[in-house]
Amino acid sequence: MGDEKAPASRSGRRNFLVGLLTGAGVVAAIAGVNRTTAARPAGSASGENPGGGPILYRRTEETERYYRTLYR
Repeated sequence: MGDEKAPASRSGRRNFLVGLLTGAGVVAAIAGVNRTTAARPAGSASGENPGGGPILYRRTEETERYYRTLYR
């Protein structure tokens, strides 16, 4: 009889621990968000690379030709 209740209580404990770890992960992710990206200086939006991160895409003549032919 004791064995019948053991799996149910283990399942409940496991769900509790999963929820606890998930909540801790969410709190850590929210706490780790860089809040300075929302408050950029006013002049930085008009620059060539406003984010300051790596440049992932540059417009060149070759890419312009590609997109012109792609949409025609």
